[in-house]
This record gives sequence, structure tokens and C-alpha cells, in this order.
Amino acid sequence: MQNARLFLFARLFGVAMVAHIVGNWSQPDIPAAVGWVNLAVGGVGLALATRPTRSLLVASSILVVASVLLEMPVTGNHWVLAGLAAAAIAVTGGGDDRFFPAVRLILLVFYGFAAFAKLNAGFFDPSVSCAVFYANQSLAGFGLRPLDAGGILSRSLIWATVAIEISVPITLMWRRSRYLGVLIGTVFHTLISFDFNQHFYDFTAVLLSLFVLFLPDRSIELLYDQIAGLKERRIVPVPALVGVVGVLVLLAGFPATPLIASLLQLVPFVLWVPFGILWVAALIRARAPGDITTWRPNAAGVAIVVLAVLNAVTPYTEVKTAYSFNMYANLVTAQGMSNHFVVRSTWPLRDGYEGPVEILESSDQGLMAYRDEGYLIAYPQLRQYLSDRPNASLTYRRYGEVVTLAAVSLRPELVNPGPWWWRFFPLRAIDRQDPPRCQAFFLGAL
Repeated sequence: MQNARLFLFARLFGVAMVAHIVGNWSQPDIPAAVGWVNLAVGGVGLALATRPTRSLLVASSILVVASVLLEMPVTGNHWVLAGLAAAAIAVTGGGDDRFFPAVRLILLVFYGFAAFAKLNAGFFDPSVSCAVFYANQSLAGFGLRPLDAGGILSRSLIWATVAIEISVPITLMWRRSRYLGVLIGTVFHTLISFDFNQHFYDFTAVLLSLFVLFLPDRSIELLYDQIAGLKERRIVPVPALVGVVGVLVLLAGFPATPLIASLLQLVPFVLWVPFGILWVAALIRARAPGDITTWRPNAAGVAIVVLAVLNAVTPYTEVKTAYSFNMYANLVTAQGMSNHFVVRSTWPLRDGYEGPVEILESSDQGLMAYRDEGYLIAYPQLRQYLSDRPNASLTYRRYGEVVTLAAVSLRPELVNPGPWWWRFFPLRAIDRQDPPRCQAFFLGAL
């Protein structure tokens, strides 16, 4: 690759592919189709990170899109972002002058809506805010005491998080502040990724690759020179590193034993933490004034950008509420209601949240988690979940009526998964508590 920016983007995009596969090793394994595809994603991602070429970038992008579609409905916002970027690369043939503008706009859409989603009553309540929840989780990983929910530090953390996330897309849009926006976003998400109780490095890895597209030309040159210098001085043992990562990718594709699970939880952090620190240090040394940036994608790129916007507005139309760029936000948009400060009510385009289900008793432990954790299930999600568990017993309440079934198949509608598109438009659980907690995990039926 002659283009230094494309070279850096491809390498980091390859790192992001590997990070997703290794970090999400609990996804369905081989011989499931998604297992085979994700194994290919990890392998090709490793190749792209070490020896990037334009053809390999296009091929890897096609694999990423396939992975996103196969993982649905259980996939992450970061992977949807990567999938949209990959789709832009694929439809433009990997030409940097064609996909760079589209991917830049996709990132702005993603980040802008992610920040917008946090402007809600739940996120600003220190007792339930995702900002405080994840800060305490990270502190616990270092053996430190949690923040006091009513203290000044918790409230300051919430405001600081919102201020940073709002500032990133704004600074990225303007030439003079563009480097600062990349630096703020990189430092912020790198710090978040050092959470030893939950992997966020896959999320950060995707963002690092996309931030490269906003850097000034001079910054790109300085970063490229630093990487070349490391290679010449052989500071990084590349062959050994590639071998270790390759083994991790293989292990992530197959059913994990307790030992393998422990390795996949520990080893990636051992590799990621120094990588993150070195990348931040390199970026600080690559400070340069901003350049004029191209924002005009071709028609194919525009179509992908529009798709990103449509995905971002789905929580406010109740079309879907999972992987809608509303992660870690305490946002609740259901049954025409919203806790958002700006969008005070939704405009439902489907009735999926009508008559949410309260689980009272079940032989299925996944459903019992809803009762124990205090969440309601959207009816379409319950049907999809039960379509694979027809023999489960269930007692539930819906519309005030209590129904008891020795086997859910006794009520055929419950085991009917519904139309095919429901899989791609999932609805997350509704918290029965008020204010709504930070839902830090997927329940069985989302």
C-alpha cells in the first residue's frame, strides 16, 4: 500500500477484527456458520494487520459484513459500526478516495447519536448511571473502592462523560480542532478499554481505526515513521506476537474449556494494554495542524451513510432498541414513552412493545433471569426465544392475565418465531425498576 493513511487504517481495522473475535469468544462456535465465518474474520484480520493490501481489505470487509448479519440479533454496537464501515469499503471497491468520506460520516453519525442517547434522566442519575456503573466496575478490577453514588465524583464523572462524547464529533468536523478530537476520543476510549472485568478493547479497536481517517496528513506521516522505526529496530517481536494472536483466534472459534476461557479473558489484556499505551504515546508525538478533509462520498457510500442514520433513529421509533448506537446510555424508549430529555416520547412504527411479558416461573433458566433481575420481555423476543425451546414450562403475566403452560408448545403462537425480519430488529428488555438501571449484559431473549 502506497497511501500511508490507507496503510494505517487497514492495519488497525485488522486489529479491530481480531479484537472482536477474541473478545467475543462466547459467540456460537464452530460448526455453526457464524463460528466458521468469525474464524475467517479473525484469520484474515490478522493477515490484514500484518501485511495489508487493498484486495485483502475488500475481502476482509465482506467477511465483516457477513459476520454482523450472522451474529444478529446478539451483536455489539461496535460491530455494527465496523459492519457499516466494511460495507462502505466493499461497495466502493476499496478505493480510499471513495470510501474515506463515507466512513468518516458513518463515524460521525455513530458517535453523535451515541452521545445524544445519553441525554436522559437515567444516565444523569448517579444511582443507576452507566457512567458510574462502569467506572465502579473498572475500579473493582484494580481492587479500588467504588464511587459514592451521591458524591461529587460520581456526578462529575457523568457530566465529564457527556461533555467528552459530545465534543468528539464536534471537534472532528472542524479542521483546526480535528487532531484534538482524535486525541480526546483515543485517550477516552483507551482508558475505558482498560476494564479488566469486561472487555471494551474490541469497541476501542474499531474506533481507533476510524479515527485515523480524521488525522491531518502530517500526523499520518509521523505515525507511519514511528511504526517503521519500531519495525527497523525490531523492538516488537512480530513473529511471536502473530503466533500468539493466531492461537487466540483459533481458540475463540471452538467451544471453550475453563482453561481456554481463562486464557481468552487474560491474554488479550496482556497484549492490549501496552498496545493502547504505545498508540496513545505515538499519537501525542504526531500532533499536527488540521487539513482540508473530503466529505463527499459517492452514491454507494451515501447509501451506507443513510443506512447508518436509519439505524441510529430506530430507538425513537421503537423499530428496534438493540445495537442502535444507544449503548451504555440508560435510554428507555418503549410503549410510546421515553426518558430522554429531548425526545420526550417515541413515534412507534411497530407494536413490538405492546403487552410486554412478566415471567413468573419457568423451567428455562434464561427466562428465570428476567424474573430474578426484574425485567420484562418484549413479546416478539419471547416468541423467538421459545421457538427453540418448545418443551419449556412457563407461567407468565401479560395484559394482567396469568397464563400457566406445562409446555409452551401448547400455545402455538408462543413457539412461532414470527416474520424473518424480527431477527434483525430486536427489542431489549424493559427494566421494571424506576429509574432504569444500566443494563450491562444481554439477557437470554435480549
